[in-house]
Amino acid sequence: MANPSSVLNTNIASLIAQRNLAGAQGSLSISVERLSSGLRINRAKDDAAGMAVASVIQSQIKIAGTAHRNINDAMSMIQAAEGALQEATTMLTRIKELATQGANDSMSRDQYYFLVQEMKQLMEELRNTAGRTTFNGNNLLGTFNFVDSDGKTIIPESEWNPTSGGQIIGTPQVGQNGPWQFLSGAGANDFVEIDLIPIWATRAEALEQHEEGYGDGAVKVGALNALYTRVAYLANPENKAIPTGEGYDRFALAPVDKVNGETVDAEAPDGPNVIRPGGTYAIDDKVEANELSLNELVDEAILQINAHRSYFGAFYGRLEHNIANLAAQTENLTSALSRVQDTDYGAETANLTRVQILQQAATAMLAQANAMPNVILGLLRQQ
Repeated sequence: MANPSSVLNTNIASLIAQRNLAGAQGSLSISVERLSSGLRINRAKDDAAGMAVASVIQSQIKIAGTAHRNINDAMSMIQAAEGALQEATTMLTRIKELATQGANDSMSRDQYYFLVQEMKQLMEELRNTAGRTTFNGNNLLGTFNFVDSDGKTIIPESEWNPTSGGQIIGTPQVGQNGPWQFLSGAGANDFVEIDLIPIWATRAEALEQHEEGYGDGAVKVGALNALYTRVAYLANPENKAIPTGEGYDRFALAPVDKVNGETVDAEAPDGPNVIRPGGTYAIDDKVEANELSLNELVDEAILQINAHRSYFGAFYGRLEHNIANLAAQTENLTSALSRVQDTDYGAETANLTRVQILQQAATAMLAQANAMPNVILGLLRQQ
């Protein structure tokens, strides 16, 4: 049934104009909101499916950013450890120089003593360097304790004597210096693990701790442990380890080598020609510390430090690739998020112009519709 053409009580044309004007004003409000916020999706009603997708992508971007910071922390930790080991290499090089200088039979006993005292102080500083190299409270290189002949009872340094079977235990409790894990993504298995063998550990300790996480790092361990023991023995004046004119025997020859034409038995009682340095170190489970000269022990200690530095360097390179991957992932996710939720200003400004014109037209038509009942008043005047 058609609407009545001549009524005053109901203005259908005005209602139509009002509805269109309200629609134009609503569209105008949405365009203004999108242009002012820069977002195409400001609430769920704008695009329910798009909002769900954008929410997931935003979560992935935030996780990637946090993982990026985690890996940066790991790289900083590695840099701290590697920097300390670089200085350790310098100190060991100086000890090597002193050991070469000591392999000189023209020196007096006092000169030998002064020489090995400098070695001892360098080893003590290397020990201190390892102890102070921490990152947020985590010891990175490991410390050591002096233990009695039973290998378990920790004793003060003043009571430690390498000739009585005392040892250096160089493996702290698990967790103090690794292994450390860094989450590098959203998944529980998306992580990086850095496993650091304490530089003061013996070979036996490292192999024993392998099942608990150690062992995947620098496998040439124990040299520093044995070197400290050897130098501590030589630097102790009570041992009378270096008689005048026998520097070559004590620095260039191993304790089991021939000294003054006689074969030295490492298990024999102390004598003027016997060096009993103690320590536990094996290169390949065959060569023990007593089969290496002091110069050779220093070389092995330098190789051990280089192995640790190489391990750190390899991990650092891996982490750099991890960082690059996370950066690319963040870039691509951000690009996808932009396509989903960001305002297309070219299209939206065109839409704004359109709805502004519609608003103006609807306003004009509403005015016309409101004036239409005046025609009926003309009919009333003729009565």
